Amino acid sequence: MKCRRCGRKAIEKLKAYGIALCSECYIGFYEELVERSIRRFRVIKRGERVLACISGGKDSSAMLGVLVALSERLGFEVEALHIDLGIKGYSDKSREISKKLCEMLGVEMNLVSLEEFGFTIDGVERRKVCSACGTVKRYLMNRYARLNGFSVIATGHTSEDVITFFFKNWLSGNFSWSEKFLPRTESFDEKIVTRIRPLYDRSEKENMLYVLCRKLPFLAESCPYAPQDEWKEIVYYIEGRKPGFKRNFVLNLAKYLLEREEKRKESYGYCKLCGEVTTSDVCAFCKLVEKYKK
Repeated sequence: MKCRRCGRKAIEKLKAYGIALCSECYIGFYEELVERSIRRFRVIKRGERVLACISGGKDSSAMLGVLVALSERLGFEVEALHIDLGIKGYSDKSREISKKLCEMLGVEMNLVSLEEFGFTIDGVERRKVCSACGTVKRYLMNRYARLNGFSVIATGHTSEDVITFFFKNWLSGNFSWSEKFLPRTESFDEKIVTRIRPLYDRSEKENMLYVLCRKLPFLAESCPYAPQDEWKEIVYYIEGRKPGFKRNFVLNLAKYLLEREEKRKESYGYCKLCGEVTTSDVCAFCKLVEKYKK
C-alpha cells in the first residue's frame, strides 16, 4: 500500500477519507484538517492567548502538538496547563509526561495541584470520583486562565467524546447541554473564560497516529478511576460499519447548533464562598472542598 501523496510506503489507510498516507504526509494531512476546522468554526482568533489543558494522554498531547505547529501561521500564543489531581501511582506519571511533552515542544507548562485546596481525588468517594474530577478540572482551568490573562481554554475533546456526550444527554432528556459542546463556547460572564475544542472533529485514532508519527510522548495507561464507556464501543462499531460517521455527525451537529436563532440562557449568580460563577449559592467546587478538605 503506497502513500497517495508521495508514493512511499503508507502506514495507514484512512477509510473515512479514502486515502492512504505515509507517516510524514499524515502529519501534514492531520494539521491541515485541524487548521481547516479552526478556520471554519472560528475556534481561535488572531492574537488570542490559548491555555491548552493537558493530562499527558494521547488526545491532549496531540492537541498541544498541533496548536504549537499552527500557532505562528494562525497568529496566536499557546501555553500549557497541567492539573495534578493527586491520584496515587498515576498523577506523578501524568505530570512527568506532560513536562516532557512541553520541553520537547518548547512550551511553558503551568502547574496547579489540587492538594493546594486541601484534598485530592483519592479522597473522594469512589462512586462520585468522575463527577468530582470534572468539577475540579472545570473550576481550576477557568480560575487559572482568568487570573493569568488567557483568552481561551483549549481541551482535547474528540469526536467520540462529543457523540457519546450527545447520546447520554439526549436519552436522559437533558436538552440544555447543546451550547456547552460546540467547537467554541463563548464566555457569558467576565468571570468565565471562553472554551475551545480544536479536535472537535478529530477521532482518537487520528490523534494516536499523529502523536506516534511525531514521536510525541504520552501516557498510554488510563486513569484508574475511568469507567468502561459502553457508548464509545457503540460509536466505534458504527464507525466500523459506516466509515466517516463520527466526523459527519459532529460537523452536522455543530452546523445545527450554530444556526439556531434562539439560545437558552441559564440564570446564574456568584458563589458566596469563592465568588466564581455558579447557579446556586455555593459552587460545586467549594462544596467538594468543604466536604473533603483535610
